Amino acid sequence: MPATPQEGRQGAIICALLYGEAKTADEADRTARRHSSCPYVNLMATRGRQLFATFFLPKEQRWWIEYVEKKPEETLKLEKTRVTFVDNVEYPKRLEARRTEKAQTIAPCGSNCGECPSYEKCLGCPATVFHKRARHGSSTGSF
Repeated sequence: MPATPQEGRQGAIICALLYGEAKTADEADRTARRHSSCPYVNLMATRGRQLFATFFLPKEQRWWIEYVEKKPEETLKLEKTRVTFVDNVEYPKRLEARRTEKAQTIAPCGSNCGECPSYEKCLGCPATVFHKRARHGSSTGSF
């Protein structure tokens, strides 16, 4: 049975596929490296100027990935992006977040959630002390 927007420990998880284009292949590679440790990222890959990513994120964070699509330069330093939300995921069967062992002040991408103007409506990065849901003390786990 495929994974659908499913209930994790704290709520529904959705899957978003992102396609983006950078000005240069080097910029696409830099964006991929900068965001490869994001707890919401399951895959981050490039081909020339193109960037491909798969995100598993809480349903409440849908606005965040939609914002990335609307503001690609501001968020991912890309010229353009397109986000597709999928209905079913065949593999993996369980959608999970990657976590750090200890919450950090700065997110893996270099952002400081505490200084972000969107933090009031955001859950915060799961890898940081600003995450608004309880941490489960493991390096992987549901949101």
